[in-house]
Amino acid sequence: MNSAPIPPHIRVAAQEWFVRLQSFAPSNTAYAAFERWIAADPLHADAYRAVKAIWLRAGVVTEDTALDDILQEARRLPPEPTLVRRAWPTVAAAACLVLALWSSHELQRASRDAPAVTYATATGEQRSVYLKDGSIVLLDTRSELQVLYKQHERRLRLLSGQADFQVAHDAERPFVVQAGGSAITATGTRFQVRLGEGVGMVTLLQGRVIVDSVPEAQRLNGNTHSGEQRIALQPGERLAFGPDGGLGMRKSLTDTELAQVHGWLEGTLVVREWPLSRLLEEMNRYTEVPYRLQDPGLGELLVSGSFRPDDRESFLLSLEYGWPIEVDRDRVGEIVLRSK
Repeated sequence: MNSAPIPPHIRVAAQEWFVRLQSFAPSNTAYAAFERWIAADPLHADAYRAVKAIWLRAGVVTEDTALDDILQEARRLPPEPTLVRRAWPTVAAAACLVLALWSSHELQRASRDAPAVTYATATGEQRSVYLKDGSIVLLDTRSELQVLYKQHERRLRLLSGQADFQVAHDAERPFVVQAGGSAITATGTRFQVRLGEGVGMVTLLQGRVIVDSVPEAQRLNGNTHSGEQRIALQPGERLAFGPDGGLGMRKSLTDTELAQVHGWLEGTLVVREWPLSRLLEEMNRYTEVPYRLQDPGLGELLVSGSFRPDDRESFLLSLEYGWPIEVDRDRVGEIVLRSK
């Protein structure tokens, strides 16, 4: 069975199909439609199997004779459409029962602490992760994220790389992302976290987040108060943090920086007066064949523009025509840039 969470609209469709097939002998046309629905998405089959399993367990999990009568009567409904329409209150009651049983099953399952799940991306890959609470995480290249949802808390840990978080609102279960020596807490909001060499960054796009700094030794000892820093961010602000948990100053983003924040979500690097060395370092995150500077002084050349890491040739042509740069494409395992 697929381990991905099943969206609510698929659950409802599975419940409707199951009750419909239980209620009467389907025509070839109806059954063909059901088969097409099942084949359209692996989650459809998962949802239908879950509904069927819950239904079959209903006779065991309930001693309510009224509910048992509904189950039995729904199974005995005749195939004629007119009779099905007349019997629709029973069908609807059966569907409601399936929904109630499913909800109870999901609630019991959610009450248990789920094991941690790790998601990762390869070089040049971006991946959307749909979490079971409705939150969505976009992982950038070379990123790794660990998800551990508990009964009273949604906890995640960014182990490397960069991620964009769109958080589903749940006031009773805080959404906490640990990264380096810091913890970012949100309710319903959108923010990004990046881990680099010895420093990390939190960027808030929507809503509100609180960034806590807790030294690792204190966290391991269960002491999360002494020496802790706490800073609340507003939309359009960024905060840097160090590996020791130290927090920097809040910084309001410029229009160009906001364009950079949104750009990587669409696979584009937006830069303004970046040293070429910095730009190549960023581009190298997305490629297995790295760019290298033959002339170290060339790294100080300032570059501005929008570049797609997945379009190597367009990037190199832009450098050759826009700046005094010559590209050696014939090197094995690397691309070398030198001054013209």
